[in-house]
Amino acid sequence: MDNTTMEKLKKYKKHIMNSKFDIGFFFLIENLSKFIDLIDIDIYISENPAFVPENIYKIINLSGKFKMLNLRNIFITHSPKNQKVCFSYKDKNIIFNNDLLIKTESDILHYIILNASQFISLEIIHILLKSSALSYIMLNSKEFLEEATKKDTDINKLIYIYLTVITMNFGGNFNRAILFQKKDDTYVVLRALGSADEKEAHLIWEQLEKNNYSFKDIIKNFKQKAYFSSLEKRIKNFKLSKYTIFKYKLFKEFLDYDTATTIPASALPKKLVKELDIIGECAICSLKSENKDFGFILVDNRFNHKPISNEQLYILDYFSKQTTILWENKLFIDTLKFEAQQDFLTGFYNRRSLDKFIESLTLSGKSKIGIVIIDIDFFKEINDTHGHDKGDEIIKTLSEIIFKNIRSKDKAFRFGGDEFLLILDDIDEINLFRIIRRINIEFREKTGASFSSGGIVCKNSQKIYKCIKIADKLLYNVKRTSKGQIKIK
Repeated sequence: MDNTTMEKLKKYKKHIMNSKFDIGFFFLIENLSKFIDLIDIDIYISENPAFVPENIYKIINLSGKFKMLNLRNIFITHSPKNQKVCFSYKDKNIIFNNDLLIKTESDILHYIILNASQFISLEIIHILLKSSALSYIMLNSKEFLEEATKKDTDINKLIYIYLTVITMNFGGNFNRAILFQKKDDTYVVLRALGSADEKEAHLIWEQLEKNNYSFKDIIKNFKQKAYFSSLEKRIKNFKLSKYTIFKYKLFKEFLDYDTATTIPASALPKKLVKELDIIGECAICSLKSENKDFGFILVDNRFNHKPISNEQLYILDYFSKQTTILWENKLFIDTLKFEAQQDFLTGFYNRRSLDKFIESLTLSGKSKIGIVIIDIDFFKEINDTHGHDKGDEIIKTLSEIIFKNIRSKDKAFRFGGDEFLLILDDIDEINLFRIIRRINIEFREKTGASFSSGGIVCKNSQKIYKCIKIADKLLYNVKRTSKGQIKIK
């Protein structure tokens, strides 16, 4: 808008600022601007602002927000009846006279569809259908959020709800969705929803079509189970290491994107393409918050062979971002809840609470985390020779000694039958060794038994899984070569 036009509109400024089209028009213009470069607008406006139809003010307001709408001329007219708006695109002109300008927005849109070129009219109808579909999906998103935020919805159910809304026809309508969780520098298949082959896919689609399941119906029938689908059963625990990912630069770049995007199969790691039988293209979306990289989701239309639409990408991106926020919140809640999940014999936290605590620890940003795995030597022989009561007594004694020697902010877990994992906050290697040695000495004195242990100080909470593996390997080496010893890396 040039200075001359702005000067002419000065006395109308307040009315222009207070007049806006329905938000649906913004969506319509934004989508039309993807293939229309410029529409010239000439406006004939009454000299008296009070006699100007509000739709003229709305058009002026809209032109200031989209480069596609070029407000070319403003003509001041003495008679309100002579007010009109002329739109010019290539060789086609559309005129809104005063009688039309005082009508509703729906009347104006109807007039545009009837009088614009066939190309533009069809595009408008296509955009309206697309916006209706998105509106319907957003209504379903309300149900998604209601289910996902319920108290009894744990992370496993949250992921199921997420994958369901991504793959069902009332949501993303993808054929398959595979969730990779990031653990240290490795991505592991955590959950997957979809068919293992094309035959199964068509059988499922027929069943869904026949029964007309709603989102609520599907979620209501959710049960905790080992596998969400036959696809998951086939690919569960499939891994992608950082070394594999670094070889495929385009794939790595896409993982760093903060929006959902399509990627050709040729840009994916070959082992991933082979394992998932990917053909053509797929879409990926990273699940990242400020505090944590949860991993990424990979989706495709493997069995109906349809190209991935922009609408599908939008839906994938929207629900992925919502799920990331909810996932992080539930991890924090789990951190508060896990205090009650203790092993009866030892008073240590159990294996289930360990998994939750480790996952939440990755969000903490802590350094200097001491990790020690303890394994009682010859425990099987003790049970076989002296009975399980003696074995339980030794375990209970060890737990009492451990509690006496660690701080309240440290955590102790029963890792297995005679294996224990200690996580000590804010500690260095020297003090970690001293504490474990003190525990070992007292344990020998009171029981006559010994334990082997491996430990490490984790410098980065994001590497916690890797550090646990290192501690476990150190323990294994001690057990193999010199039982009863303590090895701190």
